[in-house]
Amino acid sequence: MKFRSKKGQLPFIELNGEEIADSTIILKELAQRFEKDPDAGLTKDQKNVSHAMISMIENHLVWVVAWWRTKYPDNVIKGYKMNLQHALGSKLPNGILNLIFKFTFVRKVSLILGAKKVKAQGIGVHKPEEIIEFGQNDLRVLSDLLADKPFFFGDEPTTLDIVAFSSFAQIYFIDKDVQFQLRDFMIENCPNLVGHVNRMKERCYPDWDEICKTLDLNSHLPKPPPEEKETKSKEEEKKKEKDEKEGDKEIEKEIEKEIEKEKSEKEEKEVEKDVEENKQKEEKEAK
Repeated sequence: MKFRSKKGQLPFIELNGEEIADSTIILKELAQRFEKDPDAGLTKDQKNVSHAMISMIENHLVWVVAWWRTKYPDNVIKGYKMNLQHALGSKLPNGILNLIFKFTFVRKVSLILGAKKVKAQGIGVHKPEEIIEFGQNDLRVLSDLLADKPFFFGDEPTTLDIVAFSSFAQIYFIDKDVQFQLRDFMIENCPNLVGHVNRMKERCYPDWDEICKTLDLNSHLPKPPPEEKETKSKEEEKKKEKDEKEGDKEIEKEIEKEIEKEKSEKEEKEVEKDVEENKQKEEKEAK
């Protein structure tokens, strides 16, 4: 199973053997190849509103969700009911995989928006209650725009509905036992957004439960009848076991690198602090 494109990006699709990464490029390519423009029926003013709302979602609301994920990695695992053994195809205990996930999830930016990027973007420097309020304001704006319509611009979904769904789903479909203020706000104050995310799910992902259970990227496609598996030779079994062990070793090396990196950064900060303190001391003595 592929968890990212060759470019290291998510989301991505495979179309006729070709990988297409980045949601904006995916939508553009699919619209051109299949001559299906979801925004064809919009007026110029509606397209302008759509552009503004998409910019708000991708450059603001997304970062609020990213902040929550990097700050509470434990809740991410619980909230999305992640079985890392299944997802990664590893024999390592889930406890160890969860620990590895926490290190790599909050520090790396190859698969997701990492903690450093969240801070650099500007969202991460604010207080938690302020960040949640930013997200609530975005949801309120989108709720007002949707009003009592099935989709943002009428009876059929457009690009804005697609982009909004990608964020609404990450907020709404979190296990109810996990605390998440943005989800609670959405349920209590924006019921029309709850209706929207469920309509989009039912329309675009009728196999949603199957996807979440099996992680099958193409569960909607008919499967060929299962072939009778021949008894594997001892050599094949050994090779498979060897590959699995090597995969687990790579994961263990990954967390070791992350720990060493964290130690190194901590030491660098301490040196910088000592240099600054000595500099201030010398300036005081010079006076």
